[in-house]
Formats: sequence, structure tokens, C-alpha cells
Amino acid sequence: MGHYIDKDALVAEIERRRSKNAKNKLNLAASFEDNYLLSFLDTLEVKEVDIDKEIANQYESNYEEYLTYEEFADIAKHFFELGIKAVQKEDNESLLRK
Repeated sequence: MGHYIDKDALVAEIERRRSKNAKNKLNLAASFEDNYLLSFLDTLEVKEVDIDKEIANQYESNYEEYLTYEEFADIAKHFFELGIKAVQKEDNESLLRK
């Protein structure tokens, strides 16, 4: 699986940077960027998914007679990761367009 950054930790780091820049009256561009990042992060919905539980549920109800559990799990995880990468790529491209 991919590597993820904890949203709360990222927000805390951005807030720390903002505070430091405000005290030193440094880098107006960085301050603008921090504000933009925080507003973007507020639009993200963070939802926990138990992928193993979802795979097991789908396998037992739909695919048991066609594939082994390991085959189904490998396929499901592949497409789950592919979906996450596609969303990340789309998000990155939309940020570049702005």
C-alpha cells in the first residue's frame, strides 16, 4: 500500500510554520501558500477503510467459486491502490492548473 500522511500532523506542521513566519514577518508567499494548503485540507474527507474486511465480505458473497481468496485479495488490492493513485494524480493536476 501507499504511504499516507496523517492529516492532523500535516495541519499542525503548517500551523507551526505560519506561526513562525508571522512572528518573524517572513516570506509572504509561504504564508499565502500555507493558507491555501489549509483551506484545501479542510475540503478533504478522511475516511478509514478496513480493506481486508471489505475484501473478505465481497469474496464470500460473490467470488468464492471463481477464485482463491489470495487471488481475489491481490486483484482487489491492486485496483484499490490504482484508484488511490488516480485520485492523487487528478488532485495534483488540478492544483497545478490553479
